[in-house]
Amino acid sequence: VPADRRAARNGDGMEDRALSSLVEVVLSRAWRPDSTIHGDEHWRCVAATGLALAPSVGEVDRTLVFCFGLLHDTRRVSDSIDPEHGARAASFAEELHREGVLRLEHARIALLVEALEHHSAGLVSSDRTTGTCWDADRLHLPRVSIQLRPDLLSTRASRGRPPLAAAALLRSDGPPSWAVLASSAASG
Repeated sequence: VPADRRAARNGDGMEDRALSSLVEVVLSRAWRPDSTIHGDEHWRCVAATGLALAPSVGEVDRTLVFCFGLLHDTRRVSDSIDPEHGARAASFAEELHREGVLRLEHARIALLVEALEHHSAGLVSSDRTTGTCWDADRLHLPRVSIQLRPDLLSTRASRGRPPLAAAALLRSDGPPSWAVLASSAASG
């Protein structure tokens, strides 16, 4: 993803292609993409939820929301309690960045790494992008019988019945493909 996001969004599809390439690499190296609880379908649900929340939150880096959805649970060792999975996902993002697969300038990779590392620590964030990422994941907690705590939502856009209902609908109907999500992230 080029540092100048405006240039990437000029209709030539450059950012869309970079995100699609990132997806291919991540899916080939993810530890448990077939998990029915924390695998690819959940990652797409989180990305879709974050991208849907972004316009209501305002000033959100949609590319980072996409990358968070893609990466946040890729380094889980199991579907049970795994307190270090966020730190491992953050390290994976840094590895992808060093390899040139995740092309973000320093400030953006730092924000993504922080969001990944702390996403399951029960924190809230005043940063709109980080808050959107964390809220998108938390809106899917009911899938594992965890009741959502409104005090752990960072953005106003995530509160209330409509975002919860939209997240539930994604889980029941199935989330969009990575190609659709990449296009949405790149065109936002």
